[in-house]
Amino acid sequence: MSKTTIAYKDVAPGAADDALYTSGWETTFSTLGLSNESNADPAYITGELNEFGLNGTFSTRSGAVPFWSDQLSEADCSFITPPEITVEFDEQYTSVGLTLVFSKYSWCSEVNIKWYQGGTLKADKDFFPDSNLYFCQQNVESYNKIIITFRKTALPYKRAKLQYIMFGVNRTFDMTEIRSARITNQTNLISVEAPVSTLDWTLNSKENIDYIFQLKQPMEVRKDDSLVGVYYIDEHTRSGERLYSIRCKDAIGVLNDSTFAGGVYTNKSAKTLISEIVNGAFQIDFAKNDATLTGIILPCSKRDALQQVLFAWGACVTTDGADKLAIFDASTSKTIISRNKTYTGASIETSAIVTEIRVTAHSYAAASDGDIEINGTKYKDTQTVYTVKNPNVTTSDKENIIEVTDATLVSNSIGQATAQRVYDYYSKRKTGKAKIVWEGTLLGDMVELPNSWGEGTSGNVEKLEMILSNTIAANVEVKS
Repeated sequence: MSKTTIAYKDVAPGAADDALYTSGWETTFSTLGLSNESNADPAYITGELNEFGLNGTFSTRSGAVPFWSDQLSEADCSFITPPEITVEFDEQYTSVGLTLVFSKYSWCSEVNIKWYQGGTLKADKDFFPDSNLYFCQQNVESYNKIIITFRKTALPYKRAKLQYIMFGVNRTFDMTEIRSARITNQTNLISVEAPVSTLDWTLNSKENIDYIFQLKQPMEVRKDDSLVGVYYIDEHTRSGERLYSIRCKDAIGVLNDSTFAGGVYTNKSAKTLISEIVNGAFQIDFAKNDATLTGIILPCSKRDALQQVLFAWGACVTTDGADKLAIFDASTSKTIISRNKTYTGASIETSAIVTEIRVTAHSYAAASDGDIEINGTKYKDTQTVYTVKNPNVTTSDKENIIEVTDATLVSNSIGQATAQRVYDYYSKRKTGKAKIVWEGTLLGDMVELPNSWGEGTSGNVEKLEMILSNTIAANVEVKS
């Protein structure tokens, strides 16, 4: 039976990137890179008690490790001088505790953790891990320093070996706790806009836990082993002892909360410019050939700046199905949604005919009397309008002109091509709609939807409204 879950990273947003680790009790080949969840945990021959498996997989050490203490524990598993790790931050953070990930070959059975705000001790607690992955639960607000002391190992004559520190804990909820969960994933195939995708759901928790739902904490929705999408907390309401309503948005929505200073560009790589806008906040999967752009971006949100680049580039952006921004051309490889995976009620909506497209291209030159100012310099904007007229317009058709006037990275060199691309998009007047059993369809995919009158509607997916259960139903819209 299939299973749908929401994995909630109950972590302090930004803490991992801000953390500075120091010790003084580490081996010379330790790197203290404890923010990297993917740290390798190789099977090394170390000479420690019961740590040389005779299965052919153990080898002599050949590289650095995250943290190994420079001393071994004694016969009673304690350390003569307990090793410590200090974690310091530039900012203050709040979390529900720490998750310590030790080496699977050796873990510590007694640990003390102290949390500080400046010189003030906020919390001091002993923990007794019983496996290599252990959550040290302790709600602490506004800390900027942590000291972790390793007092005992699980077996004698062992090093303290720490692989990773998470400033919080991963929690996974299934459909026994998930209520009224709905995802709205959407995109625009030519980025006339950059829509925000959302997750809205209610948690009816089995455990009596005071959850600290903080802004931008990530939530991963999965169906079995498939990632449906990653969404970030925007707001929440607690309406009962164990009842929480949570609203989340995707990476594009998060970018809308940050500003971009703008700039002036000449033959600038679209990929480079997007990387500068996102500035490491999210991974980016570029699946489109690069292009160079000339123009400006006025001060705006990072979401609006991203949309300006994507529109001039002619690219589509999505966030579903991955933990990154995917930038690509809409698919041309068609997948047929079978009739037995489609609910009754499929329909086709036809929009009004577009009679003409007008796209304004911009050319900027520094001028003391310019009416646009970027970084202290004034620029004059010379505008040229590029048009594409519908050759099939009849006298009975009502005039319907689509104008794009504020695409500030559309220069004269790409003005006509951009107008043609916009015309080609709006010439697709049909929107096919159907409710399907979701089995991995993503935004931008080319699909064929069946309907009750025997015709299929083929087009690229622009919207998916998903109702979460162990069998996910999705209202899908395709541009045809």
